[in-house]
Amino acid sequence: MAKWTKRILITIGILILLLLAAAVLIPILFKDKIEAAVKAEVNKNINAVVDWGDWDITLFKNFPNLTVGIENVKVTNLAPFDGVQLADITEVTTTFDLFSLFGDKIEIKRVGLVRPRIHVQVLEDGRANWDIAKADSTAVEETPTDSASAFNIGLSEYWIEDGRVIYDDASLGFLMQLYGLEHKGSGDFTQDLFTLNTTTTVDTANVLFDGVRYLKNTKLDIKADLDMDMPNMKFTFKENEFAVNQLVLGLDGWLAMPAEDIDMDISWNAKKSDLGMLLSLIPAEFASDLTGVQMSGKAGFSGAVKGTYNETSMPAFDLLVDVDNGRFKYPDLPASVEDIFVDLKVNSPGGVDMDRMVVDLKRFAMKMAGNPVEARMRLTRPVSDPNVDAELRAQLDLGSVKTVVPMPPGDDLNGNLTADVRMKGAMSDIEAQRYEKFMADGKLILLGMKYRTDSLPYEVGINSLYFDFSPRYLALTGFDGSVGSSSIQAKGRMDNYVQWWLKDSALVGSFDLTANRFDLNELMGESTEGATTEQAADTAALSVIEVPGNIDFRMGLAVGEVIYDQMKLTNVRGGMRVHDHRVDLRDVFFNLFEGSVMMAGQYDATDLARPTFDLQYDVKDVDIEQTVTYVETVQKMAPIAKTAKGRFSTALTMQAELDQHMQPVMNTLIGEGTLRTRNVRIDGFQPLVDLAKALKIKGIENTTLQDVAFSYRFKEGRMITDPFDVKIDRIKANVGGSTAFADQAIDYDMKAKIPSDIFGAGASQAVASLLGQANRAIGANFQVPAELDATIKMTGTIDKPIVKPVFAGGSTNLGETIKEEVKQEVNEQIGKAKEEAIAKAREEAARLVAEAQKQADQIKTDARREAASAKAQAYKAADDELAKVTNPLAKAAAKIAADKLKKEADRKEEQFVAEADKRADGIVDAARRKGDDLIRKAEETDTTVK
Repeated sequence: MAKWTKRILITIGILILLLLAAAVLIPILFKDKIEAAVKAEVNKNINAVVDWGDWDITLFKNFPNLTVGIENVKVTNLAPFDGVQLADITEVTTTFDLFSLFGDKIEIKRVGLVRPRIHVQVLEDGRANWDIAKADSTAVEETPTDSASAFNIGLSEYWIEDGRVIYDDASLGFLMQLYGLEHKGSGDFTQDLFTLNTTTTVDTANVLFDGVRYLKNTKLDIKADLDMDMPNMKFTFKENEFAVNQLVLGLDGWLAMPAEDIDMDISWNAKKSDLGMLLSLIPAEFASDLTGVQMSGKAGFSGAVKGTYNETSMPAFDLLVDVDNGRFKYPDLPASVEDIFVDLKVNSPGGVDMDRMVVDLKRFAMKMAGNPVEARMRLTRPVSDPNVDAELRAQLDLGSVKTVVPMPPGDDLNGNLTADVRMKGAMSDIEAQRYEKFMADGKLILLGMKYRTDSLPYEVGINSLYFDFSPRYLALTGFDGSVGSSSIQAKGRMDNYVQWWLKDSALVGSFDLTANRFDLNELMGESTEGATTEQAADTAALSVIEVPGNIDFRMGLAVGEVIYDQMKLTNVRGGMRVHDHRVDLRDVFFNLFEGSVMMAGQYDATDLARPTFDLQYDVKDVDIEQTVTYVETVQKMAPIAKTAKGRFSTALTMQAELDQHMQPVMNTLIGEGTLRTRNVRIDGFQPLVDLAKALKIKGIENTTLQDVAFSYRFKEGRMITDPFDVKIDRIKANVGGSTAFADQAIDYDMKAKIPSDIFGAGASQAVASLLGQANRAIGANFQVPAELDATIKMTGTIDKPIVKPVFAGGSTNLGETIKEEVKQEVNEQIGKAKEEAIAKAREEAARLVAEAQKQADQIKTDARREAASAKAQAYKAADDELAKVTNPLAKAAAKIAADKLKKEADRKEEQFVAEADKRADGIVDAARRKGDDLIRKAEETDTTVK
């Protein structure tokens, strides 16, 4: 073999090896880049939790394209759709153009969804769970460019395998369920003009709208080929077929979305002309399976829609339905429905004014087992001023329904319906009260109706019902019916029934309702009559009571007995208004639990997931034991009531949300009230049991409370009781605090005055010993304090309370507390005696000093008098001696001697006075010292009892 031949073979072998290596390595090399691109695209601005499981990447499935398979893709919503899964897809398969991975954009070729579970929800306020894009308040609207995404769509094929789609729109009252969805679409999406070929099948389709089931377990089969003009966004129907059970429609025309407007020119026509085709349109709520039904007569169903749809304009449309001499009969039933004639035309020229639409039912007629029904209606100006010309005549034996249409097993209907009603005129005449220009008369009478079904635990009966029609109102001149064991009689009128019929206004009425007995339990769930309380709690949980939104009925009530849950209300009377999904109660009075209740307020079922109530009660003299047994809320609000017997009265306001069993959601409860009790006996209330143990006092755990009154309020999941005075046996207390609804945690403070003699012999001996010591110490005769002050803290829970008494002085020990109380009393008495002794000592000291001062003053006075007298005598003697001397020289000598005597007399006087003053001051000082000594001894007296 030539060398060049070997070289070629070697080169080819190397290329093959390189290709195989690339097939293995490229998925690995680019896996991170692809995953990053997918995650960035999916999670960009998403207000949801997006997750997926394992995934792989391969070139082998669609070589040379790259295929990515992602398993268990889940998109879970956040609030207000907490926990709802918008999407749960077993596998997402996407095929990419391999070489686009090396560029700026990744090109998608094919997309497939395996077992997708899509759940779309729209709330009543219009919020939808598919709207998961995060709002960006800083974003500026820009013209889209090719750089807006890292992906380029070049689809040639897409598919859905075994899908399930649920669309639940509460804002429209619309529910659609599609099970076993298979869909395929193929076309060259890279081209501006191409044909999209699609096939769709649904094993089971259910559609419910405004309470009516239009499709029930229906099979859908759709084949549609569309010419796609992508530059002009125009889509033209080619070969197509839309099948719903026996109804097979063919569509022709086109639809375009060049800008904001949607332009269209589409017509449809039934491909079959038999009655069965048309009967398959009847909502499944009113028609059973048509398999095997004998049918005859001709039928047609066609229509068209043409024009522009936008925010201000509607396209023109036509709808034609006709039946000529139709008849059907179920094979196993004895009678048939025959002489069926329908001639219906609906036409609207479109544009901005839908007021030009005309609905013209020229004839609707049939005979049901020989019972004739005839009707006609023409409606014009439906928006601005509905103008109607209608007539209904019927004579029906309701018992014959089951002879022509299969009824569910266990269902039975009987009675006679007679209708003969005519209306003609414009709504404006009704609204302007020009009743003479609007013709409305006739009667609707229902007699002897009885309806039984296995789906209801009770029978519904109407013995008699009479409606009289007039332009002003629809008068209910008489009604006598029953729901299970409840009998009802009523009369009244509906004032705007024409507006309600033609304009969808709320139906306004006023009625007086009377009944001997009304069992609400039968209406809301299973009957609980004869069940024990425990059984009722387990098996007869109530469900949320729905309230219509399109009525406004005012009703006066007079009911002998109402059964609600396990309660029996008697002598019920008052007023009620039902409107806008709400029930307003006005001055509703009834007897309950051997007392009476007056109530007013509102029940709001606007949001069935979170109904609410706002009520005011005036409860008088009801039995506590019965209230606790049958009203679960009371057990949570006031657990002490479970151990109480007696009566109470309360005036309160309360509002809260309700759960799905019509029980208050306690952490949403707010309100306030006042409560009064009468002759209440408490036996075994655990906090009092533990209080008796803590105080070592017997009897207070089973005691009678004297009549009490207090205020309370509900806040943040607790019942808060304002401090109030109460007497527990002989203990006078002031109590206040709160109880938690959820876990029954308690937090109460009690200030008590406890009689000393309630503590027993041991405590008395300790007190006697202490008093003896005190009395001996000070010679007094102190007695035991009549009451001891204590502060008691109660925490923990109702079943496991923590009771901590704290007595005066801060002690938690009863013996020490008694000693401290006595010590305090004795010390106070001794202190008083000491103060008195000091005061007396001060008085005695002052008296001694005063007497000494008096004596000293007298001594000083006497000394001065005596000294002056002695001085005077000395002066006189000196002068007398001087007078006797006549010799001048001798006289001079005598004068010197006389002056000397006088000076001596002066000296003696001063000396005598000084000695007297000293003696007098000594007396005062001695008295003052004695007084001070008396005061010091009084102040140094020990007044503390050890």
